[in-house]
Amino acid sequence: MSVTGRRVLLAAGLGATCLGAAACSGPGQESYVLEYSTYSTATSDQSRTVQAWAQEVEQLTDGGVTVRFHYSQSLVGADEAIQASLDGRTDLAQVGSLYAASDLAMYTVIELPFETTNPEVQMRAIERLYEENDTYREDFDRQGIRLLYPLPLGSALVGLNDPVERPDDLAGLSIRSGGLTSEALLTVGANPVAMTATDVYESMERGVIDGYTSLALANLPTFGLSDSTPYLLEPGIGVYASSIVVINEDLFDSMPPDYQDALLEASGSAIETGLEEMDALGREACQEVTAAGTEFSSFTDEQVQDWKQRSGLAEAWVARNGERGYDAQGVLDDYRRIITEESPVSTYADPLVACMEQAS
Repeated sequence: MSVTGRRVLLAAGLGATCLGAAACSGPGQESYVLEYSTYSTATSDQSRTVQAWAQEVEQLTDGGVTVRFHYSQSLVGADEAIQASLDGRTDLAQVGSLYAASDLAMYTVIELPFETTNPEVQMRAIERLYEENDTYREDFDRQGIRLLYPLPLGSALVGLNDPVERPDDLAGLSIRSGGLTSEALLTVGANPVAMTATDVYESMERGVIDGYTSLALANLPTFGLSDSTPYLLEPGIGVYASSIVVINEDLFDSMPPDYQDALLEASGSAIETGLEEMDALGREACQEVTAAGTEFSSFTDEQVQDWKQRSGLAEAWVARNGERGYDAQGVLDDYRRIITEESPVSTYADPLVACMEQAS
């Protein structure tokens, strides 16, 4: 179905038939039913954030814009989200940075380990880079999509069957991971294993892997890990990935200005909503891991800085994308500048940090 197949204009005094999945409205009005594709479940903190956003949009447009949800990759796969947004198979999509390296290379700057442990700061940086850095923005424009708002993932933790005291203790361990976090693990001799989160529980139980990462505390209840992981490590990697909600740019531009304003106004509160939803699941996870007797630990600041310097991941990211013609150094510089500016004004504490402080 084409994008225009979801929009209906009912001319005053003329009969009309609703096209495709569009909902009819009164004479002279347009109504939009926007198809939203996500790889998240309906009850995840990320989906709850988008559900709240959709409700606000519907209220602001007096029902003129509604959203139909397609969860758990039921419409398109996670790795197809950008292309599907462009070709009209979906109007809105959750795009994960782990799946976006080829299409939104500059967006993956936010995956760099050791840059920030504050999810709010990272999300503000995602938004500001879109507005302030031309190289970052050009990827989105080239793909024909518009960034609406980011969704929180939280800081990376490492779940383990046995405790470790320093990064080098991870050497030889098979650890479920993804994205640039896998490259960080390689630099200390660990063996990153590509695996869906739904397979982690059984793989830990069977000894297929020794641990897991590329998950945050709020994710653990979803995958049955909050009462089955004996050791949780805060490794200092920080916010390890991101996902964003995007809309087809042509569709957005075709909408009446007041509808466009409604989408943007609702997007303005999405970060706060997302953090609230992530905190709620984080508190649930904290209660479960605490009740299970999970032991917490973290690497020292000195160990983390040494790991960061040894990894050279930021330099490698710049070099790799520079070879593709990007001003990657400029994007990294702006990302770090924004982190420096946003960090002092944010009082947000990642759920993992808050749980560790509560347990100590």
